[in-house]
Amino acid sequence: MKLPIAIFLSLTTATAVASQESERNIIRISTDNTDLILETGPNNRLYQTYLGPRLLNEEDHKNLSWHHYAGTDGAVSTRGWEAYSTSGNEDFFEPALGITHADGNMTTYLYYVSSSQEPVEGGTHTRINLKDDKYPVEVTLNYVAYPKENVIKTWTDISHHEKKPIAMWQYASAMLYFNEPEYWLTEFSSDWAREGQLSSQQLQPGKKVIDTKLGSRAAMHAEPFFEIGLDGPVREHSGEVLMGTLGWTGNFRFTFEVDNVGYLRVIPGINPYASTYELKAGDTFTTPEFIFTLSCDGTGQGSRNLHDWARRYSLKDGKGQRMTLLNNWENTSFNFDQERLASLMKEA
Repeated sequence: MKLPIAIFLSLTTATAVASQESERNIIRISTDNTDLILETGPNNRLYQTYLGPRLLNEEDHKNLSWHHYAGTDGAVSTRGWEAYSTSGNEDFFEPALGITHADGNMTTYLYYVSSSQEPVEGGTHTRINLKDDKYPVEVTLNYVAYPKENVIKTWTDISHHEKKPIAMWQYASAMLYFNEPEYWLTEFSSDWAREGQLSSQQLQPGKKVIDTKLGSRAAMHAEPFFEIGLDGPVREHSGEVLMGTLGWTGNFRFTFEVDNVGYLRVIPGINPYASTYELKAGDTFTTPEFIFTLSCDGTGQGSRNLHDWARRYSLKDGKGQRMTLLNNWENTSFNFDQERLASLMKEA
């Protein structure tokens, strides 16, 4: 029996759509208040499709699109928010990973291989395995979501099995994207006797970088912490704000880039300046952890989220009694004795 062409095409299209739907890999990383949703595109690469307040309908994440508006020029390639963008692909903005392969090629493409989730203390650990299709380079994206504290911790493992070492000249801990009318960055700069100076500015097209090259005194001039207001300048008790920090005491870099259509990408990690890393075959490079929270109730709630998380999962005896350090230098210099120190302790 021969089917009419129109019916045949309709059935074929329906089958293709059903097949594509069944092959979608949607990965949901959730706290009680926040959803981070990743999905593979038709090219089997991994994209961020959503980061924001937790979706109320469990089916909403299936209606998200992997690709985003790329520009008014029809010649611009279709692109999405790649979860860990690499150098040499069709996205001409700042990448998370830059590698020079053993043969000198500087292009890397990462494709989805597998993912898994398992419970850990206080939350859920999601692992996503990616791999280049031309070179034996493997990348694992790690996310630990802490539901009650509304905090997500993320880091990346990079390894390879090329015949010779590869040179890594960019190796961010993570990559996050936002689509809002405006973005306001609050940062904290420092100098001797002028610690923790707060300043805010609206992010404009192009890149804003907070970094340091001071090594063991990395936080002397710039502090490894930031706040981004996603609906105007940050406020204490209201508004949507991203707050993030890096679990790293050395040179760090936060890159905030607003692209040609107003999307923001946030790239935290070790500062790669003068720090090209030679990775040997079979070895694994693990980036520092990036810890962030997304608050819809201003910086007050965001800071409480981070404090609660740190007390429970980062500080030793974080919820117990802690020793107190009294530094008498600014008060007494070298002019002190037991009686004077005892007096200071009493006041403290």
